[in-house]
Amino acid sequence: MLVGQSNVIILCMEKEKVFKRTYQNMKALHQGNIDCHDDFKQYTWELKQYWFDGYENESPEYSGRIFLHANCRYEMFFDSLKKNIDEYMKHLNVDHEKLSYFISKSWVGYHDKETPGLNVHNHNEANISFVYYLKSTDKSDKFCITQHTNSNENTGALFQTGQRNLLTTFNKYNCNNYTITPTEGTVLLFPSDTLHSTIKSEDNEERIVIAGDVRVTLKPEYSNYHQACTHPTLWLEL
Repeated sequence: MLVGQSNVIILCMEKEKVFKRTYQNMKALHQGNIDCHDDFKQYTWELKQYWFDGYENESPEYSGRIFLHANCRYEMFFDSLKKNIDEYMKHLNVDHEKLSYFISKSWVGYHDKETPGLNVHNHNEANISFVYYLKSTDKSDKFCITQHTNSNENTGALFQTGQRNLLTTFNKYNCNNYTITPTEGTVLLFPSDTLHSTIKSEDNEERIVIAGDVRVTLKPEYSNYHQACTHPTLWLEL
């Protein structure tokens, strides 16, 4: 499933006509289920400890512990993740059969009332990024997408607010931020250059995620296509 608001859109197939007619430059996120979630929850405590065992309590992302995908016990999750990436590509009408996916980074994220929210950032070195909600509730920190520009803002600072406003209320066409309440057992996929952050909730209930980055390349037999990077087996390291 794809969903959306503002310059971010999560498409549902039944809204395809609306998408084609109305949204021209929107970003697309995929929200799907991890089909092995019930089984994978057995690793919740282990992954939580992995986060706390970091160097000077730094998060794994910033202390070099970014290779969860190298652990064969987590293979079931990454198999399910691939299915979701395929679905994402299908919604974009991309022939995923010609593509290969490579996990370049994957790490644990942990948040509760003691941990700060994530500042606005992106992952420019990758193609697709993901967040899997291993443990969360509707009172956990929210996921927020930010756009500095709005393609619907057709006149100057039409959507800016201040002492005097032309904007009467915010809706999905005129706002630059979109928040998503995490749902346990689901994964979010989005273009890696998307600016995103977390918004602290008042309850700050515990949230444990697996996040990471994906590089997308052509399969070796499709190296004569120019729309994506060639497969790493065809590269030369200097």
